[in-house]
Amino acid sequence: MDILTATNSFLNYCRVAKTLSPHTVRAYETDLAHVAAKLGCHIPVSSIGRDDLRAYVGSMLQEQELKASSVKRRMATVKQLFKWLEREETIPLNPFHRLDISIRLPRRLPRALTVEDIRKLLERARHEAEVGGTHSAQVMHFVVIALIVTGLRVGELAGVGLSDLNEAEGVILVRGKGNRERQVYLPGATAKAALQTYLKARAGIEPESDRLLISSYGTPVTPPRIRRRLSALADRAGLSRHVTPHMLRHTAATQLIEAGVDIRFVQKLLGHASIATTQIYTQVSDASLRSTLEQADTLGRIGGQRGR
Repeated sequence: MDILTATNSFLNYCRVAKTLSPHTVRAYETDLAHVAAKLGCHIPVSSIGRDDLRAYVGSMLQEQELKASSVKRRMATVKQLFKWLEREETIPLNPFHRLDISIRLPRRLPRALTVEDIRKLLERARHEAEVGGTHSAQVMHFVVIALIVTGLRVGELAGVGLSDLNEAEGVILVRGKGNRERQVYLPGATAKAALQTYLKARAGIEPESDRLLISSYGTPVTPPRIRRRLSALADRAGLSRHVTPHMLRHTAATQLIEAGVDIRFVQKLLGHASIATTQIYTQVSDASLRSTLEQADTLGRIGGQRGR
C-alpha cells in the first residue's frame, strides 16, 4: 500500500470509526498531504523507516517553512497514521518505535487580554447589541461573554446544539478534543441575560440546524466567521492588538487562576487531558504579579530609593 492510499484509508477511519471533528480531519489531511508530497505519493508505507522520518523533520526545520510547534504537531499526525497501520497489520513494525526526534519549542506564555481590554471589548459588544440591534451583534455579544467566562475553544462553542443547552441552569454540554464531553457554566446574571437575549433573537429565525449559534439566514455560525467578527469588533473597541477567540480562552483561564480558583477546576473547565497544560497559566499569573510589583515600586514610593 502506498502512502496516498494509506492516508485516504486512515482519514476515512478518523471520520467514521473515531468520529473526529471535520476540523481535526482537515488538519490531519493537510499534514499527511505534505508528507506524501515530500516522500513521494506512491512510496510504499512499508518501506518508510526511521531515517526517512528523521530526514523529513530535518528538512522542515532547516527550510523553516513551519514553526517548531507546527512541525511537532505534523509529526504527531504522522505518528498516528503509522500507529494505525501497525494495528491494522498493514506494516510489520511502526517506524516510530524507539525513534528519538527532539523538536525544541520556544517557551511562550499564552497571550491574554488585560482587564481594561476585557472591559472595552465587553462594553463595545454590549453597545452594538443594544443600539444596533442586528442579529449579528446579538450573536457576537453572547459569543464574547461565553468565551470569556467559559474558556471554550471556538470550535466547541460553534458546535453546541440547542439540545446541549440547559437554559434555566446556564449549563452547556460541550464535545471537546477526542470527542470528550464536559459541562461548562454561564455564571452570573450578566452571562445568563446575554444568553436569554440571544435566544429571543434566535427564536425569530427559521434555523437550518439545531446549532445554538445561527446567522440571520438560519445557517450555522462557523469558527472562521467568529474569528473575523471578533477581530473587527476588537478594532472597533479600540484594542491595539489582534484579538482571537483562543486569546479569550487564555484570558478566561488567566482570570480564574488570578482569582484563586483551584487549578484542577480550571483544568476541568478547559477540557485539558493533562494538568501540565493548565499549569502554564500559573506562570502567566506570576508574570502579571511581577509586572504589578515592579510598577508599584514600594521602595521608591516610601523612601525615595527609585533608581539607586
